[in-house]
Order: sequence, then structure tokens, then C-alpha cells
Amino acid sequence: MSDNRNGVLVILTGGNVCLVAAQDPRRNAVTIHRPATIKDFYKYVIGDENERSILLRERTIKGEELKIDTYDLRTDPNRISIDPEELDSSQVDPTLWASIAQVIDNKYLEYEGFVVLHGLDTMAYTASGLSFMLGELQVPVVFTGSQRPLNYLRTDAIQNIRSAISIAGAASLGLGTPVPEVTVCSYDSLFRANRCTMVHASSYRAFDSPNYPTLATLGEHIEIQNDLKRSPSRTKRVVLRKNVNSTVTILDVFPGMNQYIIEHLTKTEGLKGVLLRTYGLGTAPTMKKGILDALEKVVNANIVVMNVSQARGGRISFNQDPVSLRLFEHGVISGVDMTAEAAYAKMVIELSNPSKKEVKTKKEKREIAEDLLQINTCGEQSLSILHFHFKPGCTEKQSDGTYRAILEPLREMEGRHLLINNHDKITYIQLRILGVEPTEITETRVNRVIDFDAHLVSKQQKDNEISITLRKDVLRWFSTGSRTINVAYDITNSIEHLLNPDTVLRIDTIESIKWKKLTIAIYANVSL
Repeated sequence: MSDNRNGVLVILTGGNVCLVAAQDPRRNAVTIHRPATIKDFYKYVIGDENERSILLRERTIKGEELKIDTYDLRTDPNRISIDPEELDSSQVDPTLWASIAQVIDNKYLEYEGFVVLHGLDTMAYTASGLSFMLGELQVPVVFTGSQRPLNYLRTDAIQNIRSAISIAGAASLGLGTPVPEVTVCSYDSLFRANRCTMVHASSYRAFDSPNYPTLATLGEHIEIQNDLKRSPSRTKRVVLRKNVNSTVTILDVFPGMNQYIIEHLTKTEGLKGVLLRTYGLGTAPTMKKGILDALEKVVNANIVVMNVSQARGGRISFNQDPVSLRLFEHGVISGVDMTAEAAYAKMVIELSNPSKKEVKTKKEKREIAEDLLQINTCGEQSLSILHFHFKPGCTEKQSDGTYRAILEPLREMEGRHLLINNHDKITYIQLRILGVEPTEITETRVNRVIDFDAHLVSKQQKDNEISITLRKDVLRWFSTGSRTINVAYDITNSIEHLLNPDTVLRIDTIESIKWKKLTIAIYANVSL
């Protein structure tokens, strides 16, 4: 850390934590709320409106004096706000994320940590957004808020603010190495920002992190879990992704949902992404007429559709169940175990700051964004999913009367460099063949059975030599079922052959089949 960094900068944005209560002189003893001034902040948090440092005793009885500066975003010329209703966090949109990120970027080399005071209702969204906007962090950025205003007798604001300041100033306070990421400080816990969610509307323990442990406990002593936090960057400057101009919407599936709700999304001007909150392990009413076709229309309009679970904990499945595979057949992508807040924020930032890779079409731009959204960026999901994509096609007749297709990936895998020398971090590999049907369709639907083999072969010997057999199976269609079927196979044991650039995929069948999507998905504990 730079020796020039000193103290903590507290950024005031709004919410109860930035309010004070007072009596309305016009209405006798009626209590009103007004925005806390900077003097109010120092008066209630430090104890003296004229002091600009706080004595914190964490590792020694003597304690350490920590400089506290403030930046009042409410009086920023671009965001001036004085009305408590306007300052309520329910009014927050991604433009506030950009304003906070810009302040941190401007002041980054001056302070050893930052604290952001924010309303509780949307804090998980804003904090998640900042985690994706502020890349290569060396210092802590800690969000906190409160259920009650600063000067209530039983307020939670003072403890939360002082705890957040302690985390932000951990280096000066002797708490060990700082937590160099965006976090949320709530009551007695410190959470990774993009892993936490608001779980209670009125409790002082308003937040929880269902899919990731707490980074620190804030009791009599502050105990930081060093094995859980991210490593500090070696880059002197923060890498700022400042654009937040992409429109993303959230859509919950529910019993009785119809396709017109989904189809209407294609008429929303400027819409770039849809976060689809599905049931449990990632299911939706796919058998209801029109739902899948409507989702595919949205995707074909080059709108990214990403799937996360409505459940508080757990993650959507490895996409082996038929309902999840139907969603993937029609263009939905996986959000793994992200919270809805993190997934929404990630979509906004990724779609507003697209890859600089040169692309020829909007479709290709969307597909690259889809792949990047499924890679862990800053600890927001447990696994990354990296993809080899193959073109839609069919098996073609060979001289011996069988049918075959030789396939190479359509393009370089996004994030493939993450797998170099990291094969031990690969946990699962899946071959997905989606939207499969016999090429020759009979007028009367009958039960069909077709033998199917998948191999990895050398490019030089692709017609003869078999390097490894991935799967032998029998594909079945039923007269009463869907026109297409989806299959997914565990091919984890093929890792060494699969990542060999001299290897191609070969599909052999006894009758011609065609498919809509063919992908090899690699699940790995790697991060961009």
C-alpha cells in the first residue's frame, strides 16, 4: 500500500444513516427528519462536531487515532439532494453507483479505505455494482447503513459506522492486512458485497450471505477471516468500469405466467438484459404454451437472458434436468449461485462496458457478453462456466452408410487463459446437445430411437483414429413428447484431450440428426 494513503474517507449518500431527528417548531413536539449535516456526522459518530479523527481501541488499550474525512455526495453539483424522500434508498438507480465509483477513483491514492453510508433497501444492489465497477482494488470499500437515524437513542447507526471505519482503517488499527474488496458491514458481520442480500426489513441484522461465509465477525474483537478475502491487487490505480447506461430488467417466473409478459420485453426500447428469477434449482413453466418461444424471441432480439434462483440459498443445477436444459435450448444462460442483486449489477456493468474484442454482428456481441457473464469476476459466484461453442448442424451420410459430423469450436473460448496450468481447478465438464431431432421428420409422429456416439479425435486423423470416446448413447423421441430432446453428459474425465488444440469433436449416428445448440461447458474455480 502507498505510504501516502492516510485515514478513511466516508461518503454520505442518503438513507436513515444520513438522517437526524428534530422537533418541528411549527407543530409543537412533532418529530421530523432532516438530512444530517457534516457537523452532525462528526458530532454523533466522533463525539465532537469540530474533530476530524477518531480514537479506536482494537488491538491495544492505548488505541490508534484515525483520520476521518467526509465527502457529501448529496451536495455534489451533479446530484444535489436535500429532500429526505429523494434521499431514500428506494430512489437509487445505477447512476448513483457511477457517482460513488467516480469519487473513489478520484480519491483512491489519498486514503487507506473508504466507507459508504447508504440506505438499506438497495444497499446490496449498489455495493454489488461497485464490486464490478472497481477492479484491481488494493483498499477496503465498506458499505453500511442503519435502521434508525443517527441521533435516535437506540440507533444502530453509530455502531455500524464505527465498525465500518475500523474495517476500512484495518492497516492503521493493527487488524492485519485489510480486506481489499467491496463489502457490507451490518451489525456484527462483514459480508462480501456481491454475496449479501437484505433478509429482514426491520431487524438490526438486516443482511445475510446465504452462499458465502462472513468475511469478519465484529464482536468484542474484530476477527477477519483471511482465508476468505480476496488478494490485494498489485496495480497502483483502480480499474474503473464507469458506464452504467445499459437497461436491465428483472422478471420473476410464477404459476400462471403467460408468454405475452415475456414477448413484451422485445418492445422495450434499449433493453439489453433480462434477469430471470426461476424456481428452486432453475426451473420455469416450460410446458406452458408459448413460454419457451417467447424467451427465444427475446434472445433473438439480442437481449441477454440470465437465470438465477428465487431461493435464498443454493444454486441452480448443473443443467442436467430436462426443464433447465429446455431453458438453455432457447438461449437462457446460467447465473450459477449469484444473488439477484449481484446478477442484476453484473449484467448492468458487463453490458454497459462490453468486451473490446472486435465483433462483426450484434449477435456475436451478445454471445461474448453471455460467456463473460458466466465467469467469476470478483467472488460473486462459486464457479465459473467457460464454454466451447459449436455451430448448429447435422450429421451427414458417409460412404459406409453411417452419419457423421466433425466439429471445431466457433471461436476462441472466453477466459480460456484462466485454465492454463489450472486443470486441477476444473470440477466438472458437460457436453450439451440441445434441440436435437431426427433430420428426416415423418408426417406421423412415432417413437424414434437413434444410436449416438461422441468422440474427441485428432484433426489429422479425424475420420479414423479415436482419441477418446466421450459418450455412447441411444437417443429417444416419444410420440407424446416434445419434438426435440436435450441431452447433457458428464465428460470430466476427458479434460486433457479436450483442452488440446489439436483435438476436434466427432459425432457419429446411425441416422441423421440435427441440433440447435452444441456446447461443452467447463465448470472451474477460476476468476477473471
